[in-house]
Amino acid sequence: MWSAFLDLLTKYEAVAIWLEGIALVLIFVWDRFDANDAREESAKQLSVSRDQVEATIRPFVSYSSVARDAEEAIADLDNNAMTEIWCPEAQAQIKNYGSGPAINVRYALTPTDPASSIARPKGYLAALRQGAGFRCPISRGLIQGNEWETVITYESLSGQKYQTKITSDDLVMTKISVNKL
Repeated sequence: MWSAFLDLLTKYEAVAIWLEGIALVLIFVWDRFDANDAREESAKQLSVSRDQVEATIRPFVSYSSVARDAEEAIADLDNNAMTEIWCPEAQAQIKNYGSGPAINVRYALTPTDPASSIARPKGYLAALRQGAGFRCPISRGLIQGNEWETVITYESLSGQKYQTKITSDDLVMTKISVNKL
């Protein structure tokens, strides 16, 4: 019986080698697909981890604001905004309300009327720590009585870039949006 089996193996040795080679190629391909799946899963986990870290150090930069006088808000029926730009010592103030510092902060004000000949103030701050405010060289008189679009761009410590857009009319913040860049 053993001799018949050995004769069979020697007779079909080439077929056995080919089958073994094909099996090894299939195992290699399967391993590559499995490794790609593992890499994709690892990348997803890394992305989730980065997002979690970013959430703990994310800045949010906007104007410092105060609640509007209730009578003014009620009288201004077209605009139901409840916050007003706070101007300590008659200068607008930018504040970081986020949970981490903001770096490379840039701000620029543009009147919503493109034909306006009013000044278009802009500036730069290297950093603004959490909860800190900065009195900009933007006078209350300049922004009062006009409609503005303010764009503030900044980065978190991880390098993620953000942009806050604020539309204000006569010191009242009517629209605020924050986007990742």
